[in-house]
Amino acid sequence: MTYSPLLAIITGVIEFAAAGWIFLNPGRGRKRILYPVGLIFLLLAGYQFAEVAVCSHPEIKLLTQLAFFNITWLPPLGLWLGAQFNLPKSRWLRAAALIDFAAALAFSVWIFADPRAITHSVCQMVVARYYHAPLFDIAYGIFYQASLGLVVFAGAACMASAQDSILRKHWANLQAGILGFVLPALAVRVLVNEQPGLLPSVMCHFALILAVSLIFLALRERKAWTA
Repeated sequence: MTYSPLLAIITGVIEFAAAGWIFLNPGRGRKRILYPVGLIFLLLAGYQFAEVAVCSHPEIKLLTQLAFFNITWLPPLGLWLGAQFNLPKSRWLRAAALIDFAAALAFSVWIFADPRAITHSVCQMVVARYYHAPLFDIAYGIFYQASLGLVVFAGAACMASAQDSILRKHWANLQAGILGFVLPALAVRVLVNEQPGLLPSVMCHFALILAVSLIFLALRERKAWTA
């Protein structure tokens, strides 16, 4: 079926506008919280526009690599954002985020250095299907799902001990946003099991749920610091 870029474009515009709202209209609020949120918006938007480019020119492998480069940095940024909620506590969470950044850097090098890591892509309807080398597919999947799972469970642990109601709500937004795109994407993956390679694209389209949840987080953060 012919690929339609409309969903990716609309989603990307919303996420890019949200990033602009963060960075071009600083306002009030803690920058250590708002700026990671803005970077997440940029990476989400970057993937959407990269997917449109991939599906317009599937023969250009660099575009596929750029799409994966964008989403590779989302899990460590999520961990880092969570660590900012709990400063000066939760040194273990900051350490986990730094380790995850190192892993993301290693995967970024792998994506661009190994021509066999991501072999090609096929676009259908509103999603792209990516084909990977088996070793890359397994390693990348473990890195990605384990990182997102850590954010979710860290959120549960930190909400239980947080004294600040604002930070508890921030954690709830981050946790709900991640579950809001991971669970539906996994459900789609199970339902269309005969079409491998869909998960990255499906997850990033459902990640609009994460973007909306982070918009509420940013609104709350700014409101809480308005004199």
